[in-house]
Amino acid sequence: MELAIFSTRIFTGNPAQPWAEALKITDERITNVGSNAAVKDACGNNTEKLELPGMLVTPGLVDAHCHFVSLGRAFQMVNLRNASSLAEVRERIQKAVKSRKPGEWIIGRGWNHHQWRDRLEPTRQDLDDLTPDNPAMMVRACGHSIWVNTGALERAAITRDTPNPYGGQIDKDPASGEPTGMLREARDLIEDHIPLPTLEDRKQMALAAQEDALRNGITAVHTCETLTEWEALAALEAEGKLKLRVYHLLPPDDLEKAAARGITAGNGSHRLWFNHVKLFADGSLGSGTALMHEPYTDDSAECGIACLEREDLEDKIRLAYSRGCDVAIHAIGDLALTNALESIAAARKQYPGEHRDRIEHVQIYRPQDLALFHDLGVVASVQPVFLGTDWAPADKRWGSERCRNAYAWKSLLEAKLRVQFGSDTPVESINPLYGIHAAVTRQDPSGQPIDGWFPDQKLSLEESLEGFSAVAAWNARREEQLGSIAPGKWADLTVLEQDLFKLSPAEWRSVKTAMTVVHGEVVYRKG
Repeated sequence: MELAIFSTRIFTGNPAQPWAEALKITDERITNVGSNAAVKDACGNNTEKLELPGMLVTPGLVDAHCHFVSLGRAFQMVNLRNASSLAEVRERIQKAVKSRKPGEWIIGRGWNHHQWRDRLEPTRQDLDDLTPDNPAMMVRACGHSIWVNTGALERAAITRDTPNPYGGQIDKDPASGEPTGMLREARDLIEDHIPLPTLEDRKQMALAAQEDALRNGITAVHTCETLTEWEALAALEAEGKLKLRVYHLLPPDDLEKAAARGITAGNGSHRLWFNHVKLFADGSLGSGTALMHEPYTDDSAECGIACLEREDLEDKIRLAYSRGCDVAIHAIGDLALTNALESIAAARKQYPGEHRDRIEHVQIYRPQDLALFHDLGVVASVQPVFLGTDWAPADKRWGSERCRNAYAWKSLLEAKLRVQFGSDTPVESINPLYGIHAAVTRQDPSGQPIDGWFPDQKLSLEESLEGFSAVAAWNARREEQLGSIAPGKWADLTVLEQDLFKLSPAEWRSVKTAMTVVHGEVVYRKG
């Protein structure tokens, strides 16, 4: 199969040839990149030729941090995103209850009390009158807190006497001692009582997520999920239905089971492979569980939650290294980042050699930690789209002085760190243009703040595209095959209907994907 694209603007991501106007694909590889005339000369009679004037072609865009199958599952939940009040959230839940049988779980996702007028967290009583005959669990937008009703607490046997789990918290009313219905970093206490989706269910969830990803120009994802999700993706690959590439990060508890099934670091296929082990050092900003060196500005008694203590974190890193894996550590607060970096440094004394470790989120840091960050060669895996919903809560919870080093991606690049981009979907939309807009403008979708939040941290469009392509390829150990448009590389391309470089940033979020190409195959074409 041969395909040639002409008369377009191609951002190659290749420093030796940054721009081109045409390219040719033979089977799964790019064979020619250059001018219209040069590529035309390389075409044969059987080459399919596409003229794409006014469009922009980039290396295949990669979402370097998401929960892929969970995205498909989220489509089946009550959608609580972007509600402006608790009343609106309750209205959406009430509609969903009408279609459920008594005793059936009602699950929703996406509520964010920082977007509500009163900004108060809900309680179980706010659910109980809506769901008298059903257990209910509503997952916060960040995924780190859940709001449940009395029925769910009863299913899980959670009472005033239930202790906090390791690395988590069951909120209790200070007057009565009874659970409020809010659980932080403790979803398993409830989810262990919810029926698991079948393999066929999970396959359908993955297909729904894949459709959304390809429609948004995503050619590959780095997904942080369990062996259960891997099995669904592997089944789809065996059936020829997995069209994009999935780089899988596994939890440490799955390593032994994975090895027993022949799933080890570095093996797999060009569509599904694994190398990183995902660990958690803390929680989230929105849940108040991000681990900080100093107390929260709006709560002098609160510094967040350590999901793993230092000794346990180091032990799990050593376990990953002993299996030939790299580590990916969730660290949002500045103390969580310090702990993660120092734990990696300690573990590498026993396991030296090449590592491609990564820190997920890096939402705030102390400048003095950047030297160790750089010296360890750890990748900063960030989600620029978070800035749109987080800048105001961050100012309130961390204070403007500390926020000079929050979501500070320009400073990370200036410190010579590798920085890759993702969405953390289903926390946010998988659309990469939302993240690119936030990285370049440092504004939310409404254009606030006017000049951008700490505008000295704005990135260029080129830097943002690289964050969604080249760095993610390197971190997944596929830099020889992916990450840029150059002869010999696999043909993964994102084609946008309009040239971002010729539009104002305010227009980027509405640009649509014209075509998505993975491994030389056109897997999405806008109708």
